[in-house]
Amino acid sequence: MWCFEARFHSVLASFIRSLVVPSVQYEREILNLKDGGQVALDWLEPSKNSNAEYNTILFLPGLTGDSDCEYVRAVSIAIQKAGFRVMVFNYRGIGGVDLKTPRSYSANNIEDLTEIIDHVKQKYPKSVLGGLGISMGGLILGNYLQSNEQLTHKHFSAAMIVSVPWNLNSTSSNIEKPVLNLMICSYLANCLSTQVKKNSKLLNSPNHKWNYNEVIKSKTIREFDRNYTIKMFGYNTVEDYYDSASLHDKIDRFNIPCLFLSAADDPFSLKRDIPLELATTTDNVAILLTARGGHIGFVEGFWPFSEKSEFMLRLIGQYFSGILKNDNYKQFSS
Repeated sequence: MWCFEARFHSVLASFIRSLVVPSVQYEREILNLKDGGQVALDWLEPSKNSNAEYNTILFLPGLTGDSDCEYVRAVSIAIQKAGFRVMVFNYRGIGGVDLKTPRSYSANNIEDLTEIIDHVKQKYPKSVLGGLGISMGGLILGNYLQSNEQLTHKHFSAAMIVSVPWNLNSTSSNIEKPVLNLMICSYLANCLSTQVKKNSKLLNSPNHKWNYNEVIKSKTIREFDRNYTIKMFGYNTVEDYYDSASLHDKIDRFNIPCLFLSAADDPFSLKRDIPLELATTTDNVAILLTARGGHIGFVEGFWPFSEKSEFMLRLIGQYFSGILKNDNYKQFSS
């Protein structure tokens, strides 16, 4: 019953947001990458009466999410209302932009993110930069936060990560269980395969390390990663890739304040994998664990069709307002 409630919570939140969240008029920028690839960066400026010139939130969506997804629009509007500039990072091949090279993205490759951060710093050299990652976006952001790039340059001043799959090997096993989990898993695998099909001219070649026909027939996320992702990014096994991308054993390397929001009933993140004890050993990381919320759900109250019901949106705005304004992030050890 608990599992059913979790899926219902997540689906309900998605359905409600699709009904009540308005469209967002982003300002799109196409960024050409060093290897010939390109990504779409969607900017949303704060209201003119806010004092947010030096505060920018870089937002990384989930596995197949882009700036037009209902939860991305809802979060972007919440960040804007909190008085910050937001930039949504649409991964390669996402957001209506076709691949320009035979390479996409993975849960722990931070090369594109590093280029984007450099671009933001050049565009707004005085900007205080915050990072927000949801689901797989949280994995990419978290892997950047524990990298030498962040430890050396300290580009991010604070971060928040929502509904992250803490341990991908556990996540993969859990979402392959019948019936509801497997349906969600199959749907996401189909979305990933569809992205590959849209770029078949680039990706369907005997010269590549992957077999195109095997990739587009993938029935689960694990199959897709085994057939495609690990071959693109040079891993021997999908288990090695998942170990490398997971965050449950890395948060003690973060050198900035980071708030995690997880739900105990999230099918993508088992409660046993949430590193609550490790979080108590670091001054920079806090984990907020709710009993309910599902995956990117967190809707509360008797009438869910209002902003007040969106616990996740309120928390995001309150956190960044509290940690970035007045330089409160400087109180944390680096």
